[in-house]
Amino acid sequence: MTQHELDSTEIYDLLYQLGLAATTTAFFHLAYTVRLAACQSQRLLAPAWLYPETARHYRTNPKTIEWNIRYLSVEAWKKAPERLSQMAGVTLCGAPPPARFLSILAESLKGGHVA
Repeated sequence: MTQHELDSTEIYDLLYQLGLAATTTAFFHLAYTVRLAACQSQRLLAPAWLYPETARHYRTNPKTIEWNIRYLSVEAWKKAPERLSQMAGVTLCGAPPPARFLSILAESLKGGHVA
């Protein structure tokens, strides 16, 4: 899957299903990072590479990107734990860490698991 094959609307819809809203910069940081992860799966093995690339795109720092993804993982867990577990394919006991959250979202997009 290339970046051009993945429509932003698909990513936004996925995030909306988790109760996340496009009202903060964090939403767009997450959407962009998910796009990178879905298009280049090997990057999920080293998520630390994803954060700097997203940070460069948004002219911020990688720690901000990681913090935003962590925050949105917690928000998604609070708002839609069943849906998040369904996307993960296992029952989650809490909000997944940022790398796992990205993996769940990217795999949902690639696998067409988004209902």
